[in-house]
Amino acid sequence: MQWVRYLILASVLLLATVAEAERKRPGRARHSGKGNKKNRDSEMQREAEYPNETKAAEQTYHEAHLRHHRLPAPSPPYCCDQLEIRKNLRIEQIKDRVLRATGLLTPPNMTGVVISQNPNIQGIIESMNTTEPQPTYMQEPPYNDDEPEIKTEKIFSPVEPAPPPEIRIPDGVEVLYFKLNQEQLNTRVKRAILHVWLKPITSELDRIVPISVFKVTRPEDPEDYIILHEVTTMSESVDARDGNWVKIGVYKLLQEWLNNPSDNLGLVVTANDSEGRRVAVTNPVENPSNAPLLEIHTEESRRNRNRRNSSRNQCTTSQIESRCCRYPLLVNFVELGWDFIVAPKVYEANFCNGECPYLYAHKYAHSALIQKMNSTNAKHGPCCGARKLSPMKMLYYDHDHKIKFDTIQDMVVDRCGCS
Repeated sequence: MQWVRYLILASVLLLATVAEAERKRPGRARHSGKGNKKNRDSEMQREAEYPNETKAAEQTYHEAHLRHHRLPAPSPPYCCDQLEIRKNLRIEQIKDRVLRATGLLTPPNMTGVVISQNPNIQGIIESMNTTEPQPTYMQEPPYNDDEPEIKTEKIFSPVEPAPPPEIRIPDGVEVLYFKLNQEQLNTRVKRAILHVWLKPITSELDRIVPISVFKVTRPEDPEDYIILHEVTTMSESVDARDGNWVKIGVYKLLQEWLNNPSDNLGLVVTANDSEGRRVAVTNPVENPSNAPLLEIHTEESRRNRNRRNSSRNQCTTSQIESRCCRYPLLVNFVELGWDFIVAPKVYEANFCNGECPYLYAHKYAHSALIQKMNSTNAKHGPCCGARKLSPMKMLYYDHDHKIKFDTIQDMVVDRCGCS
């Protein structure tokens, strides 16, 4: 429309030339002067008669002038309150994620629960509960599309306080009963280990103790006592001063129970010294921290996308950054009151916060093009959120007070972005 501008400019110049010529003519000048004076007098008279209308017209003209020359409004400043809101929202997301991934739905009641002193469990706790949270790149090794991820889960089942009530147990026999989850364990078990604590022995003759494991079966007559079938026999050395744990493989026995859940009536462990005194701790009430445990390993293979850790868009709360960025966030399960999580007690979760303007400088051209296409139909602009997350290993109790060592997906934010 450039020709229109030229036409308007030419018209203005022509009118100015004509006005200048009219002004130089004496007769026309006096007439024009009288006319101008008359017009000014008319305007003054109109202002005196209609003052409100005159002011309204001036106000309308002033507002129109401001709208025409108004500069773009500045973007809202970075808001610390918004940062705190996003942080609290991220914590709630983590809590919901943990409960859903573990299948707990609600935090278990940990009243009266004593953590086992088994070295396998204590080793996991010590490695995960370090003084400082591990960086995200150390929590999980990278994997690629061509290699399947093997998800390994460890379950430490404590011995139940009482065996099934339908069986008769003779005096002096202690039955170890472990509650099993048929749906969770069936066809996935790779290993089963029974952990038994041996008391310290002062006699030099009893440093090597024979240990036997028996499977409990039902008698033909329900009024009779239980029948014991030997599963395995072994000999183990005993720490004379402190005592020690022993591991007994019970994989075949566990498979029998999983194939026929009604046959799971428990087992009996015997370990006596030369004088007939019990060496194995089989009563959970006698020594809760050293009570027997059944360790079960399960595996599940599945393929995953390639994951790379990134900290390129890492920001700190002291930085004034309005654009989308990743911020550090330490989640403390102790402060949240979640005592059912044994380890880690604290971990680095991270969260995303910031604005996503349409003129954001994208690294890739197709990203900007896609954002432009989406913005034409979208009611709202792009949002800042997690674009890459990684899993984290966790040791926790379930509602049956079994200790599980599992991998929880999407627990750590590795990268933030706009979309």
